[in-house]
Amino acid sequence: MIVSCSSDDSGDGTGGITDSPVSGKLYGQDFNLGGGKASIDEFFGEEMIEIWLTSENLGCETPGLSGFPISIYVPKAEGTHTSGVSVTYRDTESSDYISLATGNTVEIISLTETQVIGKIKSASTTTDNNIEGKFEIEICQ
Repeated sequence: MIVSCSSDDSGDGTGGITDSPVSGKLYGQDFNLGGGKASIDEFFGEEMIEIWLTSENLGCETPGLSGFPISIYVPKAEGTHTSGVSVTYRDTESSDYISLATGNTVEIISLTETQVIGKIKSASTTTDNNIEGKFEIEICQ
């Protein structure tokens, strides 16, 4: 389930990340957040939140990850993260993908056992892939 605000507040101290729902470009095509899911996992001894985003109305009830072309890995802690963040963009029409380990900003606003609320700003310097905005995503159990 996704719930999101639509007001734009760029002066909130989060690097100018909008409060509008996540949108941008995915391999040159418009991307608007329609669904997503998240989980908590451990990578190299650190707890991380894995967030998968899609333009479709999909969530935890959808098995696998094939319908989720954008994945975000961020430390499991509230606050603004610019290091330890990875964003992967997958082309839905081919096997192409690009993973970005730099140039990403993710703010985790709220984290409970069942939901993560945050903002993201990510852009590739070599491809037409970028997203920015707010998300509220269910953590799958």
